[in-house]
Amino acid sequence: MAGPGAITAVILSYQTVGLIVTMLSIAIVIGITYTVFYSTRTIYRILGRRGSLIVSRIFAALIAAIAVQYIVDGLKTI
Repeated sequence: MAGPGAITAVILSYQTVGLIVTMLSIAIVIGITYTVFYSTRTIYRILGRRGSLIVSRIFAALIAAIAVQYIVDGLKTI
């Protein structure tokens, strides 16, 4: 769950807003993640197979956009 993107986000958050806000953000994300994992069957029952595929593709596009933004920001600093 803690990949390079999550670790980078925590480091950047700590540097920009401080420890308390970063720790609060981590706690909120843990809570949301637990809630989603706990209610996976209910969510899948509501969305169905097709809805789940659509949501996963939307989130994949969002993650790709964030990755491109990291690359652009990195190239700007160089």
